[in-house]
Amino acid sequence: MNKAVSVVALFAVLPLVSCGWMSKGPGDTLLEMHKKMCDAKSFQPMVEYTAPQSQAIVATVLAIADDPKKGPEMKENLESGCKAGIKVLSEKIDGDSAVVTLSSDKKPTDMIKIDGKWKMVISKK
Repeated sequence: MNKAVSVVALFAVLPLVSCGWMSKGPGDTLLEMHKKMCDAKSFQPMVEYTAPQSQAIVATVLAIADDPKKGPEMKENLESGCKAGIKVLSEKIDGDSAVVTLSSDKKPTDMIKIDGKWKMVISKK
């Protein structure tokens, strides 16, 4: 009988998940990116989570991280950020745009939804 209840519950939840009701929000996406960066001890996971118009900036970040002079300090900052952890302080969604503030942020992060996935927008401001 318990299996029957479990199967019914699964079929009740599936439409909610497929319609996006339980999909990741922009804040969840940034937390996931942070976790992957911490696990990899690298800035490389940023590529997957960044909007196309910001990929050149991420390429610059990756190049600096590989620089023998500047890279070690960046990696040290990443490691200390991983140890400290982060959480979402605020998340404001307006259609396919969002602004997320993380506990580690000096300024909010702009996000856009592309093909159903939230991507980070980085500007040189």
